[in-house]
Amino acid sequence: MLKEINFTFNNYMKAFKFIGQNNLKKFYLIPGIINIILITLFYFLSRFIGGTLVEFAGNLLGGDLNSFIQFILKFIIYLTIFAIYYLLYKTLILIVLSPFLSYISERTESIITGKEFNFSFKENLYFIKRGIVVTVKSFLREFVMTCIILLLFFIPLVNTAIPVLLFMVQSYYIGFSFIDYTLERHDFETGTTIIRKNYLFFLINGGLFTILLFIPLIGIFIAPLATVVATTTGTLELIEENKKG
Repeated sequence: MLKEINFTFNNYMKAFKFIGQNNLKKFYLIPGIINIILITLFYFLSRFIGGTLVEFAGNLLGGDLNSFIQFILKFIIYLTIFAIYYLLYKTLILIVLSPFLSYISERTESIITGKEFNFSFKENLYFIKRGIVVTVKSFLREFVMTCIILLLFFIPLVNTAIPVLLFMVQSYYIGFSFIDYTLERHDFETGTTIIRKNYLFFLINGGLFTILLFIPLIGIFIAPLATVVATTTGTLELIEENKKG
């Protein structure tokens, strides 16, 4: 495990240097701007939905609630909305950024290997579609696993592990989505082998993406680009190791 952690951290450190050396810094802006738009939309949507739900609950309970009950009610509703937002947001941002992330992964591999990718419009459309499908499937699996983990809430002591388990599940599937941008350009057998042997690589990459994403102000700008470059670099190394047997 320490080997995988060291390997992944090194890839991230190399990623920031790689971005600077290969004139990719301008691409920090694209995910950042899209993130700001989505966060703004989610903010106003959550306020609207939250206000509507609070009003509905107040009417349902008689419409004459004291300030303390209103506060508790609002807190529960907005906390629930935030939890749903947290689950959906990362999936949505990966779907919206799928064409961008696919392009950056392709460009990163081209710089590293010298291989030129001259895909047709139809092939590029396929890769974008594949990225979206993989992200949606990952979200559905993550959602099912999340529901199962939440059932542990009713088991004393075990329920204290829920936050860690949720973080690990989300990290794994996020990592898988990023790594697939590289695997899509390689044969199915290679991809299957990489997936089977390197689950910790997925987990750690997804975890680092989540941590970077929530760095105040700069996280939404740096996390997507740094992660796709780091995962592409790392996945290419794993593919070469797999070829050597």
